Amino acid sequence: MNADSIRKLFDEVRRGEISPDDAVSRLRHMPFEDLGFAKVDHHRALRVGMPEVILGERKSPAQVAAIFAKLARHGGNVLASRSDEEQFAAVKEKVRGVE
Repeated sequence: MNADSIRKLFDEVRRGEISPDDAVSRLRHMPFEDLGFAKVDHHRALRVGMPEVILGERKSPAQVAAIFAKLARHGGNVLASRSDEEQFAAVKEKVRGVE
């Protein structure tokens, strides 16, 4: 989550497109979301100006795909480094528009 996505969320509440409770639910995972095998940092882009990067090394394809999906849901670009073709295939199955 970055400053633009928070502004967009506030605008959606202002326009009545989502309820304040739904907005709070989206913000609940800010700054961190614990997936059990990884702690996803949704607040990093706000804190340091650069979003989190997934280190694919030593992670299963399912783990990389789950982390990628969580980060993608919060908006912005997602990058996974040191990933192999099997991990990419798992991500591509779970998230549309992946390159």
